[in-house]
Amino acid sequence: MFVIAVIFVAAALSNPALGHVIYIGDFVFGARLWRICYAVYAAVMIYLFIASFIVQNKK
Repeated sequence: MFVIAVIFVAAALSNPALGHVIYIGDFVFGARLWRICYAVYAAVMIYLFIASFIVQNKK
């Protein structure tokens, strides 16, 4: 799962569409917000990867 997350984030950040802006009503979803979303995704995947080892040690 961790390897897939790393591949996803690397592919997402190298995507040429990352610089495009999406408008949702008056809200502008630009490249900066995409990077924040990918960083949050990566952080959650790292947390889940580490948590999987902690749960195994409690048994």
